[in-house]
Amino acid sequence: MQVTVEQTGVIERKLKVSVPSEEVGAEVDKRLRDVSRQAKIPGFRPGKAPMSVIQKQYSGRVINEVISDKIYASYQEALSKEQIDAAGLVSIDPEPYESGKDLEYTATVDVFPEIPTVSLSGKAIEKPVCEVTEEDVERTLDDLRKRNATFSEKDGASEAGDRVVIDFNGSIEGESFAGGSATDFPFVLGEGQMLAHFDEGIAGAGAGDTRTVEFTFPEDYHNGDVAGKDVKFEVTVKKVERPELPELNDAFAEDLGIREGGVEKMREEVRSSLERELADRMRATIRDRVMDALYEANDIEVPRALVEEEVGRAVEAITQQLESQGIPADSIERDRYTEQARRRVALGLIAREVITRHDIKAGGDTVRSRIEEMAQGYDDANAFVNFYYSDPEKLQQIEAMVLEEQVVSTMLESADVKEVNIGFREFMNPKSA
Repeated sequence: MQVTVEQTGVIERKLKVSVPSEEVGAEVDKRLRDVSRQAKIPGFRPGKAPMSVIQKQYSGRVINEVISDKIYASYQEALSKEQIDAAGLVSIDPEPYESGKDLEYTATVDVFPEIPTVSLSGKAIEKPVCEVTEEDVERTLDDLRKRNATFSEKDGASEAGDRVVIDFNGSIEGESFAGGSATDFPFVLGEGQMLAHFDEGIAGAGAGDTRTVEFTFPEDYHNGDVAGKDVKFEVTVKKVERPELPELNDAFAEDLGIREGGVEKMREEVRSSLERELADRMRATIRDRVMDALYEANDIEVPRALVEEEVGRAVEAITQQLESQGIPADSIERDRYTEQARRRVALGLIAREVITRHDIKAGGDTVRSRIEEMAQGYDDANAFVNFYYSDPEKLQQIEAMVLEEQVVSTMLESADVKEVNIGFREFMNPKSA
C-alpha cells in the first residue's frame, strides 16, 4: 500500500492511497470461491457450478464489497502509518476501479487543531459574591403561598396575580399555525407563564371581553417556525379569578410535606434549597465566563465532522422537544445551530488540551463528594448516590462534570479574578430584579 499526504488547509489533510491490484484481485478470487461453495445455480449441484458462471453472476457484487472493505481497512492503516490523529473523515473519493489495476482513492480528513493557549494570564474574570438573606427566604415563602393559592371568580378588570381563563386563536400573515390556538386555557397574569406581550395584552380585561394582541415572536423562540415573525391573537376572556393565599403556618408546612418542625423547619429547608441553587448558578456563571475567555483566547479552526455531529445532536434534542408539545418538527433549519455547535466543539477541544497539559483527573473521592452534594436535596440521599454508582453511564456524566469544574478552577488560578458583590434576586433572575 502506498500513501501520500498533502496538507490542504490549517487542519485539512488529503491522503492519496493506492492498494495493489494483486491484493484486491486475491481477495476477490477468495470470496468468489467462497460463494461458489454455497451458490445455488439452476442446472448445477451446489458447489459444482463452473467458476466462469460464478464470476458472471456474482463478480460485480463481490468486487464492490471488496473495494468497500479494502478502502475502510487501508484508510485506518494509512492513518496509523502516517501518524495522523484524525478528528473526523470529511470524504472519500475513489477513482473508477478497473480490474487488474491498483485501487486508488483520496481520503479528506480534518485533524485536531493545535490549541494556542491554555492559560488566562492577563484575562479579567468577574466572580460574583452573593449570599442568601432572610429577605430572600421570605420572598420564596411568599412565592410558595402564591403557587398554592386557591382561586375564586371575581367581577371587573383582571390584574397581576389573577388567573384568567381564555380562548385564543393566533395567525401569522392570516394563517393559523400549530400550537397557536386553545380553548379554556388558564394562566396567571404577571407570573411569566406567557410571553410578556401576550400577558400585557390581556391585563385589565374582564370576563366576556375580547382583545386583539399583536407582537413579534422573539428571534430565539423555541419554535423555529414562528421565531421572529409577526403574530396576531384574537382572545376571548371567559373567566377572571382572584387568588386566595394560604396562611404561613404549621398546617401549610405540613401540606408541603414537612411533618415535623412546622414553619421554622420549612424556613430551614427553603434556605438550604436556595443555597444549593445559588451554588449551582455560581458554578455555571463562573464556568461560562471562563469558557468565554478561553474561546476568545483560542481562534481555532474546528473539524467539520465534529461540528456536524454536534448539530445533529442539537436538532435531535429540539425535535424531541417540539414533538412532545405536539408541534411538527419536519422543517428544522440545521444552519440555525451551526455556530452554536462550532463553539461547543471548539470549547470541548480546548478543555481537552487543558486537561492534558495540566494532567487533570476526576479522582474517585472528588466524584463521590460531588454526587453526595447533589444528593442533599433528596429525601433519600443514599438511594441517590447508589443510583449513580449503579449506572456506569450516569457515573461517567458526573466524572465529565467534575473534570470540567476542575478545568475552570485551574484556569481561574492564572486569571485576574475580580470579586463583585451582587444580591441574590438580581443574580438568580436579573430580568425580574
